[in-house]
Amino acid sequence: MAVYLMSIKPKFGEEILGGAKKCELRKLVGPLIQPDDVVYLYFTKPTAAVVGYFTAGLVFIVPTHNLSKLLSELGGCGVGEEDLKYVEGARYSMLIEARGPARCLTPVKLTEIGLRPPPSYRKLDGKTAAKLKALCEGKKI
Repeated sequence: MAVYLMSIKPKFGEEILGGAKKCELRKLVGPLIQPDDVVYLYFTKPTAAVVGYFTAGLVFIVPTHNLSKLLSELGGCGVGEEDLKYVEGARYSMLIEARGPARCLTPVKLTEIGLRPPPSYRKLDGKTAAKLKALCEGKKI
C-alpha cells in the first residue's frame, strides 16, 4: 500500500468526504494509484491544509475520449462537467473510486511535515506518510 497527497479544490474535497462524490478524476501525470492506496486530500486555498483522506477502490486508466462511456456505465459516480473540463486534452485519465472517506481530527498544514502542495498528486515516502497520518489523527509529533 502506497500513500499519496492530492491537491483538490475544497468544494470537491467536501463532496468526497461527504460521500456525494464517489470517484475522483485525474489527468494521468504520475505514478499509478492502486486499489488500497491511501489518498490524503490537500484542500487548496482558502483552506490550504490536509482535511481528510480516502482509500482507493477500483482504479480505471482510460483514454480521455472514452471517459464519458465509462462514466455512464458506472453511473452515480459524482463526476461532473467541471471534472471533465479538467481532463480535457489529456491523453489518458485516471478515475479513482473513493472508499471510506474520513476527516482528519485537525486540518494539517503542509509546513508541519515539510511539504509543498503538489500540482495534482504525489506519492509520499514512508516517514512523511507516517507523520501526516499521526497529525491527521490529532497526535503530536
